[in-house]
Amino acid sequence: MLRALAQILIVAVVLAGSVAVAPARAEVNVNINIGPPPPVVVQAPPEMVFLPDPGVYVAVGIAFDVFVFSGRYYYFHDGNWFWARGYGGPWVHVAYKSLPPGLRKYKIGKLRAFREREYKVYKAQGPKFKGKHFVAVEGPGHKAKGHMKMEAEAHGKGKHMKH
Repeated sequence: MLRALAQILIVAVVLAGSVAVAPARAEVNVNINIGPPPPVVVQAPPEMVFLPDPGVYVAVGIAFDVFVFSGRYYYFHDGNWFWARGYGGPWVHVAYKSLPPGLRKYKIGKLRAFREREYKVYKAQGPKFKGKHFVAVEGPGHKAKGHMKMEAEAHGKGKHMKH
């Protein structure tokens, strides 16, 4: 009987060892949800000034990184890009590779430097500013007076507003 008990013990140890040696299968799922950024809240629609290089409009005089290209508003927040139909959102995450070429070409620091340079000229010249510019559109459901004219200007289809 002692011998039978020893054999059972040996079989149990072998089985336990084979289970421990069996390859483990693991699945890893990563789901990153980049929610919308905080809204762009400003007292009045921002002025959009054209930056020849990178070839986009930029909001000036506000604390947000908002750009316009082909009628779409782009917002840089916390290392991510978003787009909307107006500066007030709603904002949808956009992949870096889907950004307009001018926004992909430069890092945000360089885009901010371009903005500051052009904004200084804009402020200094005031109503005599010669560069392209228009007043931003808030977004869907917020049809401001002159909205169609501003949209055409944002698309480059009309003369740009002068102060």
